[in-house]
Amino acid sequence: MSRLYCLGELLIDFQSVGTASLKDTEQFVKKAGGAPANVCVQAAKLGTDSAYLTKVGQDSFGDFLVETLQREGVDVSHVGRSAERDTSLAFVSFAANGEREFSFYRRTAADLSFTPNDFADVAFESGDAFEFGSVALATEEARQTHLYLIDKARAAGALVCFDPNLRFNLWDKEELRATVRRFAPLADVVKVGRDEMEFLTERTGEQAVEAMFSGKTRLLAVTDGGKGAKLYSDGKPSAVCNGYKVAVADTTGAGDSFFGGLISRLIEAGATPLNVASIDCKDILDFACKCGAYTTMNFGAIAAMGNKEKINKAVK
Repeated sequence: MSRLYCLGELLIDFQSVGTASLKDTEQFVKKAGGAPANVCVQAAKLGTDSAYLTKVGQDSFGDFLVETLQREGVDVSHVGRSAERDTSLAFVSFAANGEREFSFYRRTAADLSFTPNDFADVAFESGDAFEFGSVALATEEARQTHLYLIDKARAAGALVCFDPNLRFNLWDKEELRATVRRFAPLADVVKVGRDEMEFLTERTGEQAVEAMFSGKTRLLAVTDGGKGAKLYSDGKPSAVCNGYKVAVADTTGAGDSFFGGLISRLIEAGATPLNVASIDCKDILDFACKCGAYTTMNFGAIAAMGNKEKINKAVK
């Protein structure tokens, strides 16, 4: 059975109660978070065999996160524990217009200290997929671990998938752009927001799309919030979804849910680096958009995600 492996941050999202700035928020609710973790959980909810690769602190927050992933059906046998490093924390507030404000506490994060030795027993196979983002690329140690697993996945014929998930308050902007430009060409499938793409390429429209197709990239998903998403195969438009109108409660995790749905369906379709650009993705993209829309209908990320039956019933 093909499997999805996701690598990256696993953190506590302290989400504000009510709408206010972080400065003015008085109450927070604890949730499990981390973009690749959200992707992994969404795929697991859709029936895809999924495993998470990371490291958390040897603390109560780490216990909570591991137990949350286990409860959602994710294999946590590759989640390490560190007595020297802390579990990552993020505080998130919501404005009345739905915009979010983030503050991260990651200077001593365990998920920035993993090494190739931590994942030496990961055995990719053809038909598997490996997904990662940019947040956990902030140290050279972590970057080398990503490169190790990318090489390992590619050698096995597994699909490599990347979502930059830009968080500007964690990086110097030029360093972030350079890091993503280094890693995006290593992925067969890249998912990016329209605004993110324009930042990364310093171009707009079709010129920006063209610039994203370098290196190994064969499939590009460009999302645009409630307006839907477009897929490009080998630089050419291959599928469009205009999105779904739903009652939006919280946009947290919507993009991750979209990517989890997209990768899950690609795995079902037997996608590999050799054939991913030739797969008919119209229905795949449509379902991915449904996944993202469904997640916005409730609060939180993991708690708001649905399985196939719930998503198809609620989003039409």
